[in-house]
Amino acid sequence: MTAARRAAATLAAGGALLALAWSVGPRSAPPLYDGGPIVAEPYRYLHPPAGFTNTKPPGTIDVTLRLEGGQSPATAETTDEQPAQAQLLAAQGAFTVPPGATAVRVTIAPVEPPAVAPAGGRIAGNVYRFAVTAVPGATPMPLLPGQQITLVLRGPAGVANPTLEVWDGARWNRAETTPLGSSSPDTYAANLTMLGDMALVTPPVAAADSGGGAALIVTAVVVAVVVVSAAAVLVLRRR
Repeated sequence: MTAARRAAATLAAGGALLALAWSVGPRSAPPLYDGGPIVAEPYRYLHPPAGFTNTKPPGTIDVTLRLEGGQSPATAETTDEQPAQAQLLAAQGAFTVPPGATAVRVTIAPVEPPAVAPAGGRIAGNVYRFAVTAVPGATPMPLLPGQQITLVLRGPAGVANPTLEVWDGARWNRAETTPLGSSSPDTYAANLTMLGDMALVTPPVAAADSGGGAALIVTAVVVAVVVVSAAAVLVLRRR
């Protein structure tokens, strides 16, 4: 299978899991919409920016799910905003189950951003920590080889071309990101093989566009001056 087909297949699987999550409707799942524009509630910040009125704290998830046939259960956990700001979707058997485990604890919570900023971009909204650990105990449960989970984040309204990036403790890693469109405004999904601190990262579009636009204007002016000068020289020569 080519890389393009593999990516399409994994994104399709993630989309199917997302549809499953919204259809089965866990406690914190957003409602199903009957068409028409979705009115999203204001973004809930862990630390609201200056001048921003925030009436509610961001939602969190902390649930314990029993194993299913000795495997990690199918998981579709979403925070309680409308639409949800953070979601974790996993198929049954996605995670490694350590000996003695009887259940799985799934947590999603906004956390302080790492001291290291993403390269070439800035964090839009909250950084969320996604974790899956064994019960009893708190042993982290990595994904089994070949398995992927789908993580979904909603950013502040109007976020421009963000990508989901995960902090691995040393650096930010960019994931292939898919916008969910009008079904969930300002929301983006990615299929991953690891958990960690996740954020939407926007490129410095404004600065790049500004510089690019200025460069184009300067180039256009230079070309215009050259053309006018050449025409003037040609007219003088003919005279």
